Amino acid sequence: MPNLTTDTKQRYYTVLLLLAIVLIAATLRSPITSVGPLIPFFREELEASNSMIGLVNTLPLLAFGIFSPFVPKLSSTFGMERTLLMAMVLLSIGVFSRSLGDIGVLLFGTLLLGIAIAVGNVLMPGLIKSTFPYRVGLMTGLYSVSMNIFGALASGISVPIASIPSLDWRHAMQVWSIFSLMAVVVLLLRMPVIRSAGKKVFAEVKSQPSTALFKSKIAWAVTLFMGLQSLIPYSLFTWLPDILMTKGFTESEAGWLVAFFQVGLIPANFVVPIIAARMNSQRFIACVSGLLFFFGLLGVSLTSSNVIVAFLILTGVGAGTTFSLAMMFFVLRTSTVPESSQLSSMAQSIGYIVAALGPFLLGSVAEWTDSWTVPLIILMIVSLCIAALGTIAGKNQTIIFETQRDGI
Repeated sequence: MPNLTTDTKQRYYTVLLLLAIVLIAATLRSPITSVGPLIPFFREELEASNSMIGLVNTLPLLAFGIFSPFVPKLSSTFGMERTLLMAMVLLSIGVFSRSLGDIGVLLFGTLLLGIAIAVGNVLMPGLIKSTFPYRVGLMTGLYSVSMNIFGALASGISVPIASIPSLDWRHAMQVWSIFSLMAVVVLLLRMPVIRSAGKKVFAEVKSQPSTALFKSKIAWAVTLFMGLQSLIPYSLFTWLPDILMTKGFTESEAGWLVAFFQVGLIPANFVVPIIAARMNSQRFIACVSGLLFFFGLLGVSLTSSNVIVAFLILTGVGAGTTFSLAMMFFVLRTSTVPESSQLSSMAQSIGYIVAALGPFLLGSVAEWTDSWTVPLIILMIVSLCIAALGTIAGKNQTIIFETQRDGI
């Protein structure tokens, strides 16, 4: 790199960091949201049942839940950005390879990408808090918006890509490895400043959450809020195209309608973190977020016309609000970066195991009942639980860790 002044170098590496945050965020949903619209393309070819297809989006959630507790330990060993670099390499391999064979290869590649995404899920809130401590709301909004713009894009254009004469569903899945490869390049460009920093942000983080978290009512409320708010969108990413096609929409229309659902997430993702960071208590907005989910899903279940777009956007606003609040709770309910990481680890490990029930359970229930009515009712009940948990998780309190009790 040419000789640059100190200020210019700092700006250069800051721009690279911003770009890395945007690109990593772009990889955290698009590999998953691209699957649902493509299910009609590969269900018969791979001879897969609804239960087996449910596993395609259940496996990443299980990977999030099982692998999340080990992420802080990896970060303390290798450093935050090096760990993210390794995750982006693994994600690229998983996304590209999952469509190269039969259902077994699809599931194995999905497991790899799930492990990689778990790293991003856990580390990104801590990275934002440690590198932009005075812009947490703004940067969380940027991170969330990028995640959902590319998630929506993946839902909308996967079917058109698969429908191109020289391409098929396998290419439509593989294309989403581009962003993780770009993230790898950007993180490699940041390597000089990563090496010179000579510090590991999570050096004092334990590999397992503090026992104080398991005794905290607020920590459990944040954890279950995180899990249930994830259960609904990941279930919809998998089965919403099927639900819409039973209402008379075509495969392509269903893909774009799923994209409309995710469009609703975007303004909420950007605005809610900024608003929440300025509020003393987030109880009201957290409760309302669950009710937005409820009324949006109610409208989706009762509507078969183009009016369904409005209810899908309303559901998306609920999803964007709850997700943004869940990310903010990791920061707002703790006092330090290590504590934020521990709460994030607990909430994402247990929460995603809870969320993993969604795609598999709803697919199985739909198969048993030969209808999507009962699965939608289950999701509406879950949304009311989210509203109740939000009134606890949104309290203006921080969790007391052992070190705080000991006066350290």
